[in-house]
Amino acid sequence: IVQTINYATTADNKQIVYYVATVDVTRDDVTIMANYKDNNPGGGWGMQRVEDQANALLNNYKSKYEHFNVIVATNADGYNMSTGKPGGLLVMDGVEWHPVDGDGFFAILKDGSAMIGTQAQYTQYKDQIQDAIGGFGATLIKNGEIVVKKSASHTSSRASRTAVGITAEGKVIMMVLDGRQEPFSAGGSMEEIAQIMLDAGCVNAVNLD
Repeated sequence: IVQTINYATTADNKQIVYYVATVDVTRDDVTIMANYKDNNPGGGWGMQRVEDQANALLNNYKSKYEHFNVIVATNADGYNMSTGKPGGLLVMDGVEWHPVDGDGFFAILKDGSAMIGTQAQYTQYKDQIQDAIGGFGATLIKNGEIVVKKSASHTSSRASRTAVGITAEGKVIMMVLDGRQEPFSAGGSMEEIAQIMLDAGCVNAVNLD
């Protein structure tokens, strides 16, 4: 897992700062896992900081695997701000906790490979999925081309952004862009983060929350 901190200047002369983690899931000792509050959706819907979720995952797994560690953790799909209920798909360790919606999904399959799929594809791949989260709002890149639309206000406005993508070599790109912190980092439009993901080598990528 390699993480970089990147500074860039946008076309309208604003500074943005974003973090890219390249995760080589083709290795047997590296994977990506979906997570939830207390690492246990069975305890009921709720909200918890990403850092606390990561620590719960670490505590639950380090007793099973001697060298288990959490290196990178990010927010994922949108969720109900009152209850913490996921907006889209949540699969953890092969168990579906919430169904897929129209924004599709990102998944790690049982063979260790990653995929980004549509709601229609979920039925086809359901039995092969180990962990999965829902996409949120927009597909950014499909088959090596930026496909996000510029017209909608939620795609053109600047905001903090999170995205996930897959390279041609099967590596996973996790990206977080700081926002609402001008002049340090103004945030980005979805078109801009799609370009970031394309520059990082993604052939497929989806927006997260």
